[in-house]
Amino acid sequence: MNSALRDDLFEDQYSMSLCEGLFRGVGMLQRVDDLRKENEGLKSDLKASQSIAAELRCQVVEAKHKLLEEKGAGAMLERRERAWEREMAALV
Repeated sequence: MNSALRDDLFEDQYSMSLCEGLFRGVGMLQRVDDLRKENEGLKSDLKASQSIAAELRCQVVEAKHKLLEEKGAGAMLERRERAWEREMAALV
């Protein structure tokens, strides 16, 4: 093989190697961009989930307060009934 042909072949191989590296680099940049978009979507999903969780916590607290109020009202009613029964028993 003559020297000029070897030099051309080397330059072609070098150019191909550069192109392959460039294409790999472009592919990696595209993948990074895709991952960034996916991450943004996951962040918004997380924020939505946190909002829903906060709302559910508020509902649980409200339900607990309501239950305690109902228990308190029930206890008060029982005390009134017992007092009324004692009054009725005293009258008889």
